[in-house]
Amino acid sequence: MDPRLQLAIENDDVAELHGLIVAERNLLDRLSKEPFPNTLLHIAAATGKTHVAMEMAILKPWFARRLNPDGRDGFTPLHYVASEEGDSERELLAEFLSACGSSIEDLTSRCETAVHIAVQNYNPRAFKVLFGWLRRHRLTKILNWKDEDGNNVLHIAASKNQLEIIRLLIGHTNVNARNFDKKTALEIFEANSPYDPNVAKRLRRRGCFARPFTPTLSLSEFFSKGLTAGEKCAYFFGVQDESARDIILLVSTLIATATYQAALSPPGGYWQDSTNSTVVATDSNSTAMEKPHRAGNMILNGTSLYVFTVFNGTAFFFSIGTIWAIAIAEFPKTFMVYLSMSILGLAYFISHLIEFPNSDEVAKRMLEGFYGSLLTAALFLPVVVWGMHVRVLKRIDATGRGVRIFLGTKDRK
Repeated sequence: MDPRLQLAIENDDVAELHGLIVAERNLLDRLSKEPFPNTLLHIAAATGKTHVAMEMAILKPWFARRLNPDGRDGFTPLHYVASEEGDSERELLAEFLSACGSSIEDLTSRCETAVHIAVQNYNPRAFKVLFGWLRRHRLTKILNWKDEDGNNVLHIAASKNQLEIIRLLIGHTNVNARNFDKKTALEIFEANSPYDPNVAKRLRRRGCFARPFTPTLSLSEFFSKGLTAGEKCAYFFGVQDESARDIILLVSTLIATATYQAALSPPGGYWQDSTNSTVVATDSNSTAMEKPHRAGNMILNGTSLYVFTVFNGTAFFFSIGTIWAIAIAEFPKTFMVYLSMSILGLAYFISHLIEFPNSDEVAKRMLEGFYGSLLTAALFLPVVVWGMHVRVLKRIDATGRGVRIFLGTKDRK
């Protein structure tokens, strides 16, 4: 290593580091070309040079995921910092997470996350940083990931009688989950003497409301099973070609807009007055019969009314159904799209109830049943399908980390 660079690290001098980078633009890349490089981030983190380490985490976030020659057991800089106490290490941990959040998924050879490491090393301050970051990014499911012994973070905290961490984890982890010794966190906690009865009471109470324990699946068992309901929907409705998906969504949106507008402004318009009796209107050409009607009902009636309503309504529901089908392949990330389509369908349904002539009561009831069935399916089917899918995924032991691709997160590169 260049003596000037070594001196900059020893002095924790960020200004000098940037001066060297300006002088040699590819300095950081040159020093990290080896398969297992000892990057500046590794060196700075190991020697406690917080400012240089933070700067490296910002300039080269991927350094946080690289293993150096001493990175035995799969330890990354994030694992190392999570094991160390002190204000500087805590700030560095926060910087790592901000610069390279995906490193939270990195595992040691024992299937341990940085959260496992923090708890095992009795480091509640580092745990609070990790816990807060996971909550803000809605990644608390990582707290249920298990190590090679089947222990999640709550199991470890219970075995080490770390009351402060246990209190934080209650409500964010499955307290009924069992490790490979078939023990829950409560059973582990009660086996340790002495233990806090108040914490045990909270664990016991939470266990009554948590989902009951079900037999787990290994990753190989999961792949050997048939597709879940959610995967079948994603496979059937998913459009892999992005340009084709954009065209389908655009055309479906235009059709939904046009048909909804047609429902609000039907041919012939609406009656402006109300009458309960049959009125005969005669002119020089013909005699027309006006059935009893109410102000706001569609003037259109008879065969024309049925043809317009059926075809316009079918086109509308097929268009929002197409949008819904593409959205469900990415459920629950597209929940707001699903909800918006359901509300739009409900508004269309209600408008027909208001506008349809009272004189055509039988046809009105038939259309109510038809549209009501479509709307009910649109509201509840995605929730039921996704619920069945998630119930299977939750049975998978988190030691098989590849399953995260089914939970909506991208695989590591």
